[in-house]
Amino acid sequence: MAKRRQLLQVIRTALEGPESGPALAALGDIAPAVRLGPLFSLLLDRDPLICWRAVTAFGAAMAELAGERLEDAREVWRNLMWRTNEESGNIAWGIPQCMGETLARVPVLAADYHRILISLVQDMDGDCTFIDHAPLRRGVWWAIARLAGAAPELAARALPELAAALGDCDHEARGLACLALARLKPDPSRSLLAALAAAADDPAAFDFYDGWQLVPTTVGQAAAAALAACRRCG
Repeated sequence: MAKRRQLLQVIRTALEGPESGPALAALGDIAPAVRLGPLFSLLLDRDPLICWRAVTAFGAAMAELAGERLEDAREVWRNLMWRTNEESGNIAWGIPQCMGETLARVPVLAADYHRILISLVQDMDGDCTFIDHAPLRRGVWWAIARLAGAAPELAARALPELAAALGDCDHEARGLACLALARLKPDPSRSLLAALAAAADDPAAFDFYDGWQLVPTTVGQAAAAALAACRRCG
């Protein structure tokens, strides 16, 4: 038990570093499969920034694991899926973000599993995997935005959900949807342009995790960026 606590502290200390490259390199001597357990724990750290940086480190570990033995990475992915299931008994804080970071870093997993990530925001009749807890669902919107930056052709499957999220009562969902749309640069419909134009006046503030830092922004700023991106491609 003491060894696990010591490993957890080593990883946490590395994640306190000011830059992602040296911080992740400092973890390189720890086998990726060994890193994952402590990183799961750090998703619940008291410091929100450490929680987010654990997501980045988790994705890096998954990329290494997939490079060594893809089936091991698939097994971890199946564990992530289980943790988002209510029947697992888990409150899946940070799990959708880990899914998005993993898919952004491991193209073969992204090709196979991006639909599963998107299904977490698809509220359909009957049995579905929709996450109905709005604060937890924010992690999915961030994950889709992350995937949009790495594989926009896959994240584009979420365009209907992203467009609908512009009217979400949760301001962070609105903002993250705008950020995803800015990365996707979709061929815009009139309704999408109108929704983004309306959102550009939204002053609601939130923090966006950019891969190592939490960056303050507003829904309006994110919407303006998405609107500009769509107009350039329209």
